[in-house]
Amino acid sequence: MKKRLGPSDRLYPMPCPLICGGTVEVADALTAAWVGICAAKPPQIAVALRKSRRTLELIRESGTFTVNTPRAADAVYADYFGTVSGREHDKFAESGWTLEPSLLVEAPRIAECPYQLECRVVHELDLGEHVLLVGEVVESHADPAVLDATGEKVDVELLDPLVYIAGSREYRRLGEKIADAYVIGHTIGENK
Repeated sequence: MKKRLGPSDRLYPMPCPLICGGTVEVADALTAAWVGICAAKPPQIAVALRKSRRTLELIRESGTFTVNTPRAADAVYADYFGTVSGREHDKFAESGWTLEPSLLVEAPRIAECPYQLECRVVHELDLGEHVLLVGEVVESHADPAVLDATGEKVDVELLDPLVYIAGSREYRRLGEKIADAYVIGHTIGENK
C-alpha cells in the first residue's frame, strides 16, 4: 500500500527554464519550475509565476516572454536567477550572462541557453499568490550543437537540460533513453 502524502505541489522531475521579460535594454529573468506545454495547435506553454516577481511586471508591459533552457552544467546560473531579486540586483550584469534580441517578440532571449521559445501571452489566470500565464509559442531557437543528425530536432542528450527535484531541492540531469515513445506500448499483449 502506498503512503498518503496529502495535496502536493510536486511533480518529479520538473523543468527548470529561465523565463525572461522586458527588453534587451531592461530585462529580468527568473527560474521557474511550474512550466509545461499545454497545447499543440497553436503551440502554447503555461507558466506559473508569483505575483510579486519583477519579471512578471516586465512580461505584462509587453505581453511577451521567452523560455530559455539551461544545460545541467549551468545549474549555478539557474539557481542564481531563481534566488536573487531582480528589484535589488542586475542579474545579467552580475552573472555575466547576456541577452540577445528575439525575432518576433519584445522580450529578449538568454544567449547562453541552447534552446529558447519566444512567446506571446494569450491568457492570464489569477491563482491567488501566483498568476498562470499561457503563452503562444511563436518561434523556437536551438543552438546547432544540440540538434540531432537531421538538424531539425533537438537531441535531448546533447541539450542535457537541467531539471529540478522539488521537495529535496536538487538540480539533476536526465538519464539514459529507455525506449521509443508511441512504439513500446504496442508490445503489450503481443505475446499472449
